[in-house]
Amino acid sequence: MQQPEAATRQHQSALAAYCRTGRYTDIPGVHNGHVTHYRRLVYNVVDDMLQSAYPLTHHLLTAKQWKGMVQDFFSHHPCQSPQVWYMPRELHEYLLQVQHPLLEKYPFLSELLWFEWLEVELFMMEDRPASYTASGDITRGALVLNPEHQLQHFHYPVHLKPAKEIRADDKGDYFLALFRKPDNGEVAFMHLSPVLVTLLELLQEGPQGMDTLIEQACATWQLPLNEEIREAAGAFFAQALENRLILGYDIKSQKL
Repeated sequence: MQQPEAATRQHQSALAAYCRTGRYTDIPGVHNGHVTHYRRLVYNVVDDMLQSAYPLTHHLLTAKQWKGMVQDFFSHHPCQSPQVWYMPRELHEYLLQVQHPLLEKYPFLSELLWFEWLEVELFMMEDRPASYTASGDITRGALVLNPEHQLQHFHYPVHLKPAKEIRADDKGDYFLALFRKPDNGEVAFMHLSPVLVTLLELLQEGPQGMDTLIEQACATWQLPLNEEIREAAGAFFAQALENRLILGYDIKSQKL
């Protein structure tokens, strides 16, 4: 005789399987005339969360393509994370795992989804405190990078062009920094050149002065250390300070 707990788990699993696949077999205690409402409600929650996480992708795809993609994911992928907000990342992983036909139709789709997911991930990430002061001299102080950031390399301009306007000849190398602003939690991004990526990678190692960073980046790229490069780098650092990709200055350096 089946134990009550085991029977309950079996019935719960059967209901969950129906909600995912739409294939129904009789479940004790479930009214057959009402069961479709369970599936509709659960599916709508999943669909709403994915639309919220991936508005650009939702706008790119036709209604039929979006519905088919969500249904494939909902029916065939057993979500692993107990945190509901993490589910959209599993959609990205699922599409790559099965090599979904939409990835062939839209070669940039994987990067578009990843770009959108990173905004969610940065918004939801735990705080990473940093010690800094907002007062300082950009030409003398040691700059402090916002620790709540991601550096990314894409092959399509998913952060620069509407998805429906991206074409095959747009393929190339695109770099950006995504970051969360400490004052309001807003997630922003900044388009970068490869040299600017190097500057930020150097700054990831710890607070450093602008001149030191410029000298190291020029050495890495075998560039002449001239006034034009110094001015361009200075403008970048000033903008990064303004938009909070760089938070401010190392407190110790300001005491020197």
